Amino acid sequence: MATRIMVVDDDPLVGELSSALLRDAGYEVELVDDSIRALELIKAKPPAVAVLDILMPGLDGMTLCHRIKSDPGTKEVRVVIVSGKAFHADRKRALDYGAELFIEKPYDVDTFAKQVAALIAGQAPPPPAATEEAKLGTQEQAGAETKLTMTVWGCRSLSPFKGGEPSRYGRNTSCVSLETESDILIFDAGSGIVPLGREIVKNGRYKDLWLFLSHFHQDHFEGLAEFAPAYTPGYKLNISGANDPGQALQDRVQRIFETAPPDLGALQAELQLFEMMEETYEVLPGVQVSPYFANHPGTTLGFVIDLAGLRFSYSPDAEIYGEEGTALQDYDERLGRLIQGSDLLVHDGRYLDSDYQTRKNNGHSSYVNTVHLAARSGVKRLVLFHHDDAYTDAILDRIDADAQKIVADKGYKMQVVMAREALKIGI
Repeated sequence: MATRIMVVDDDPLVGELSSALLRDAGYEVELVDDSIRALELIKAKPPAVAVLDILMPGLDGMTLCHRIKSDPGTKEVRVVIVSGKAFHADRKRALDYGAELFIEKPYDVDTFAKQVAALIAGQAPPPPAATEEAKLGTQEQAGAETKLTMTVWGCRSLSPFKGGEPSRYGRNTSCVSLETESDILIFDAGSGIVPLGREIVKNGRYKDLWLFLSHFHQDHFEGLAEFAPAYTPGYKLNISGANDPGQALQDRVQRIFETAPPDLGALQAELQLFEMMEETYEVLPGVQVSPYFANHPGTTLGFVIDLAGLRFSYSPDAEIYGEEGTALQDYDERLGRLIQGSDLLVHDGRYLDSDYQTRKNNGHSSYVNTVHLAARSGVKRLVLFHHDDAYTDAILDRIDADAQKIVADKGYKMQVVMAREALKIGI
């Protein structure tokens, strides 16, 4: 009887190719495009091998791997991670969670099935053939008629230079607010959330607060422990984010508040936590939030917000491949579909293109790739975000000028704005 293998991949192109290569090698293969359904099938009838993508709706591949290996009934299933999200941190996490093999997309079709076969046989999988790249060594104000107002409270990467050179763009780390006629949505809790919190308490307008955390790198949560509404009676704080396979959202948030300065006192706000997957949630009447897994080390979310006939998209840390993208490493195409037609997109544009060439596969984008992909996706306004903290204002001014030139030269029907603290944009 042929060895059973389950391929779990929501991309029909890659899923069908992987399945065909394994069938041609003599295996019995089942292709499943729904990770939640795949987990149910694996529990009901464990295959010998599960081949998992990372970036999938429902359960991402890392979480699926962790659940397979944590269940006594399925822990013997050998797990192969096949993904273009191949950062060193993700490779290490995959192994930590029990995966026996990590294959990077785009993979070598001549050795793919051989690598899986060697794993089944208990041998060291043959390395993939070298790719050609490897051989080479490779203030705009909100208008009177706007329905939404986006404000930037922090837009820098984690800084070793705090207290150093002042900047017109600011030095606070990631935090953006989106105000509707009756509510406020907050994205990330870098140091920028501290002045936002003081303003919320001073103004007293919003009591029911929604905070969406993209991930748990320090520059996206370092201000949460000093968020003033959390220590003020009468507030409700709804915190949403992804569970990491190794640590639940609740545990992470609890640890953050345990680090709060003693003089802030005890938590006073009502606290609600919501684990998010790649689904669409109506968090408030008429407000739909659609998280998606972003191309960045660790479990990282981007968010698409639809309300009042408008679309706001936020993805502060994510790598767009640009011309390096391939059919088997299709993050750019997938992202383009998700953000299609956004009225306002806030996206990682951290690097000069020259710097990006030496910093690829670290989870951040060249502003050039971001501008081109946003324009192709029909984005109306793009805010370049998550500026490298080593960049002076002169470098950021140069990025701004170059981005405007790209738009003009290509005839793109899109406005590009550099993020800076206190920037307000009406939608």
